[in-house]
Amino acid sequence: MRYPHLLLGLFSGLALTLSANGWAFSIPQPQQELIASKVAYVQLNAEEGSADAQYLLGLMYVSGRFVKTDKALGISWLKQAADGGDINAQKTLADLAFEGKLIKRDLSLAEHWYLRLAEKDDRWARFRLGFIYAAGGDGVSRHCGKAVKYFTEVGDKVSMGNAAWILATCPEKQYRDGEKALQLATDLLKHNQQDPTNLDNLAAAYAEMGNFTAAVKTQRRAIAALQANKSKIHDKEGEFQSRLQDYLQQKPYREILPLD
Repeated sequence: MRYPHLLLGLFSGLALTLSANGWAFSIPQPQQELIASKVAYVQLNAEEGSADAQYLLGLMYVSGRFVKTDKALGISWLKQAADGGDINAQKTLADLAFEGKLIKRDLSLAEHWYLRLAEKDDRWARFRLGFIYAAGGDGVSRHCGKAVKYFTEVGDKVSMGNAAWILATCPEKQYRDGEKALQLATDLLKHNQQDPTNLDNLAAAYAEMGNFTAAVKTQRRAIAALQANKSKIHDKEGEFQSRLQDYLQQKPYREILPLD
């Protein structure tokens, strides 16, 4: 790798804040010429195998910063950097593929790199894997068991709430566990008895266990908590009311956890 300390300083974090003071030449250069020379330097290092340079070049082409946007070329450079072991490239590639905003969503690609990152105890990767396996699609089979595994490994309140929801509502019977969902939801409510999301989870757990009286009572509490909590988005109320109607008809709720 050629002068890695200088290379990293050129486009740190893709902020690409260019300054003549940071360049090796003492003779002032026009801004566009300065930019072109720095891009050429990164390009040269990328072609010579620097994973750092490949990562930066990939970001530039994907985002269109200081080069003409070429997303296919940008992804190609990011893949080279990721294959070379660059952690930032692996994370960026996984996030871009998962989110589907700058590039087309590709859950298979996201899964590949999140699995690699999860092996290194990356909690964000495990969180995202939970959603990938809960939803499935784009070449990845839905697997509620794996989703619960990864959410549980993350272990924060949001992740444990997701695990409880999947255990109560997964379409595949073999992955549902009403008692475990009930335990998780009950534990989460100890922190806030009026949390509408965790009350919603608890109601779904009761319904999965066939206790529709408790499910109806708890879902009504969830709706009341949602209406009282101004910080929550009230467009969820329709969903809460719909589930209440299911429980009144003694129907458990089934859902594939959405990615968006």
